[in-house]
Parts: sequence; C-alpha cells; structure tokens
Amino acid sequence: MAALAFLLFHFVVKWAQGRFLFTTGSEYMLLGVLVGPAVVDLIDEQSLRQLSPLMSLAIGWVGLLYGASLNPQKLLGDTSGSMMVSIVASVGTFGLVFGVAWVALAHPWLGAGEDRLMGALVLGVAAMATAPVIIQLVKVRFRAEGELTSTLVQSSRLAEFLAIAAFGAIFAAFRQEAEIPWRDTPITRPEWYVISVGLGLLLGGLFRFFLKDEQDADKQFLSLVGIIVFSSGAAHYLELSPLLINMALGFSMLFNARDASSQALLEVLERTRGPMYIVLLIFAGAMWRPVALPIFVFALAYALLRGGSRLAAGWFSALTAGPSVRRDIGRGMLGQGEVAVAMALNFQLVYSDSPVSALVVTAVLASVLLNELWSARLLKGLLIDAGDIRAEGYPEPEVLAEGG
Repeated sequence: MAALAFLLFHFVVKWAQGRFLFTTGSEYMLLGVLVGPAVVDLIDEQSLRQLSPLMSLAIGWVGLLYGASLNPQKLLGDTSGSMMVSIVASVGTFGLVFGVAWVALAHPWLGAGEDRLMGALVLGVAAMATAPVIIQLVKVRFRAEGELTSTLVQSSRLAEFLAIAAFGAIFAAFRQEAEIPWRDTPITRPEWYVISVGLGLLLGGLFRFFLKDEQDADKQFLSLVGIIVFSSGAAHYLELSPLLINMALGFSMLFNARDASSQALLEVLERTRGPMYIVLLIFAGAMWRPVALPIFVFALAYALLRGGSRLAAGWFSALTAGPSVRRDIGRGMLGQGEVAVAMALNFQLVYSDSPVSALVVTAVLASVLLNELWSARLLKGLLIDAGDIRAEGYPEPEVLAEGG
C-alpha cells in the first residue's frame, strides 16, 4: 500500500513538474512518512534509532559538500557585491524570523524559556538557508549569463556557509559545560564551538594528507564515507552539529584544491548530491510525527514569513550593496533546499525530547517544500527581467532535476 501510494504521488508530481516549473522532493518525504512509525510502522522507533548513524552520514555529507565548494579567495576578490548581499540578506532574514518566532512561541505548553529560545533560533537560522542548486539548475537550463546570475550564485553559497556556521553555534551554545581531568575549569560553550571547527579542520587535513595522490573514484568514495561516518559519529557523541564539523572538514580537505585528485574528489561529491538529498528527505519523513492542527497553521505561517523576510531582506541588502544590484533580488533567494532539511533532521535527532521539536521540524520541512513550489519560477522571471535570460526563442522548460 505504501509503495502504491508513493508511485501514484510520484507520477502526479512528475506531471505537475512537467506542466509548472518547480523543484521538490515531496514524494520522497511522503515515502518516509508512509514507511515510518507515523503510518504503517515498517520502520519502527527502534529501527530508526539504529539507523541514526546513516542519518548523521547524510547530514554530514551536506556539510562536506558546502565546505568543499567554499572558495574564500573568490569570495574575497568578488566585486559584484555578492558578499554584502549575502551577509545583509542572511542577517536580516534571521532577525525578522527569529523576532516573530520568539513572540509566537511564548506559550506555557512549549516549555521553559530555554526551549523557546532554542526553537526561535533554529527557525531563524533555517530561514537563512538558500538553495544554490536551484540557481545553478535554472542557470544551466535557460543559459542564464550576467551580473545578477553571478551575484546570486556567489551570495547563495556564502549564505549556506553563514547558516551552517550559525546552526553549529546553536548546538555549542546549548551544550552543557563538561569537566575534564586535566583542567581545573570545564569546557565552556564557546570552546565547544572552537572544538567543532578544529575537529573538522584536523580531520580534513589528515584525509588530504593520506589520500593526496589517490584518483580512483571508488576508493575516494569509500574513504569519504569512512571519514564522514567518523566525524559525524564524533559530533553525535559530543552533541555537536555534524553540519559544522563536516563543513570545516570539507573546507580543510579541498582548500586551494587545484590538482587532479582534488578535482576528482569534487566530482565524486557532486555526483552524490542528488542521492544524498533523497536519503535526507526519506529520513526526514520517517522521523516526522503527526502534529495538531495549530502546528500545521504555524508551519504555513512560518513558510510565508520566511518568504516575505527573504524578499524584504533582499531589498535592504540591495540598498547597501549599491545601485548595481536589483532591489528585487530577493525573488532569487526563496529556495531553501538540502541544508534546511539537514538542520531539521539534525535537530530532531539530538533534541527529540524538547517540547518545541515537533513544531520546529514540521515548520522547517513545510517551508522547504512550499518555497520550492514557486522559487524556481520566480528566479526565472527575475533573470528574464534582468536580461540574463533571453525569453524569446526558448522552448517550454522541462522539469528540473529533483533535489539537485
């Protein structure tokens, strides 16, 4: 029954994607819901707990992808204003969403003030996440070229870096101080953040040292799986974010990468992006639990708030970047994608007992799915208006690839 429902929904989505330009992996999330404890219980709670290392692997893989693709020299040398756009838009989006969420979560049934603060922070940081893969897909599909396209590509990648860094800070901030035998004082919360980054940089450096001359794709893939399993397992044990640790790992592993083995590693990572996103969606659906109607209403409001905040923050970021950036650049920043899904799953794994867990996870997943229904079409319209896409002479767009 679950397989039949998935296939039916999959074909419906395929038809809709062929008719309307949008990207979504909702059928895979539905599959996770169907096979999980929420419906047929094909994968029960105990099995899900046993599969948590695989979930951490998928989460860590997302962090590694963005760390490996981060090019600080290119970002620092950029003159298009993309850095200013990304920073201002990200901070503005976070501020607006966090402020509204902080007020909306002021209910006794949501628990103590710490749970309320953590929930509002996660919702704000998840709203910062963008989907560079959507921009890249529209760019390739419609042969978009121009200053605005370049600005969007660069700013979206930096936005993902800022979102992952901020998400890791939340885990470090709510991590309890820990006593260690060789120090008189416990490990403080800021030190947990330094440990997260330092562990990733160290593991990335070791990986690079031992596999610097390896060019066999299969061996590289197995080595990547091994190092990510180790780093994500360490993050889970230390109650830190595998997203942040693996982003630092990927950055350290491929910093200044120019040789053939580094390029082969990047190609391996890019080929695995789609499958890992599908794995993330399936697990996110399996981990989701049915919630009351008010939480669904909150989730819808959050998705709309996130979209409106992106548009407003994009407008303000364009003002700060100068006249060369369009004021409606926020139309190209609405997709959330894999990083937000990874954040929701990571939060669910570590803080499943929190009274705000179900609300936060439902809101983030709903926002990812809803914003991706219109983000690609709005992005295409923005690039046409900017002259980066020549509308005449192009055939009707085919469906965009699912999840990257």
